[in-house]
Amino acid sequence: MGAGKGERNDDPSFDPRVDEMGKEQRKNPRNKTYAKVLLEASSTPGYLRDLSRDGCQLALTRNLPVQKGDSLKVSVLPAEEMGISRFSVTVEIMWTRSDPVYFLVGAIIAPLTDEESEERLEELFKYYA
Repeated sequence: MGAGKGERNDDPSFDPRVDEMGKEQRKNPRNKTYAKVLLEASSTPGYLRDLSRDGCQLALTRNLPVQKGDSLKVSVLPAEEMGISRFSVTVEIMWTRSDPVYFLVGAIIAPLTDEESEERLEELFKYYA
C-alpha cells in the first residue's frame, strides 16, 4: 500500500509522483539533474535531482526529522565545469521517503527573492534540458 499524499513511506516501490491509477502527478516536466547541495541549518550534504521550474527531489545523506510543509534553506553547489556559481533556494517539503542509500525529499521551490539565484537556477535547468 502506498502512503497518502505528503506522507512518509519507506517502501522502495512507492513513487509519490504517480497516483493510484499510475498517472503522473507533476505539473511541469523535470530534468534529470545533478548538483551537490548542503542544507544550511544542519550542514547535511546531498544531491539535487529531478529539477523542474517549480520543484525538485533532494537525495540527502542522512534521515532528517522533517515532514510535509516544513521549509529548508538549501545551498546548491553546481559542478565547477558548469560555470554556474553557488546559490541558495528555499524549498517546501511535499513528501519524504528512505531508500537503501538516501533520504529522499520531494519539494516545491519557493519563489526566489534575488535575481542572481533566479538566474543561476534557470542556468542549471537549461544545462540539463
